[in-house]
Amino acid sequence: MTNEPTEPDDGPAVGYKQPPVHGRFKIGESGNPKGRPKSSLSKRAILMRIFGETRRLENQPLGARVWYTMLDILVLALKNRAVSGHMPATKLYDKISETYEPPQSDGEPKYGFLVVPEVLTEEEWVEKYSPKDHLPEEE
Repeated sequence: MTNEPTEPDDGPAVGYKQPPVHGRFKIGESGNPKGRPKSSLSKRAILMRIFGETRRLENQPLGARVWYTMLDILVLALKNRAVSGHMPATKLYDKISETYEPPQSDGEPKYGFLVVPEVLTEEEWVEKYSPKDHLPEEE
């Protein structure tokens, strides 16, 4: 018995940097035809993309340049439903308002000065600046 390697008669040698002919890439064909799979988006990414879209409201004049984000439109619609008396919308709107309202300062109330350009007596002040229940008569 001899220790000489026997070579197959059907093709070139197979080994390091010499894959078998049937396993090689075909000429002109990609090794990864489907490409890298798309990563799935998180729920937060989907919401940020959708809520960030901008649109014009339908009943605006054609020249109007007011654009709203989808989040603005959804909150406006929720507010309109809540005002019309829809109780689930009212509860949700109240919950959102409580969650996202600006923080209130716990410090003491701030006082300021009122600068009045003319000196009035108390009766004149009440007459001029007190709330009126009726419209002033036209002269």
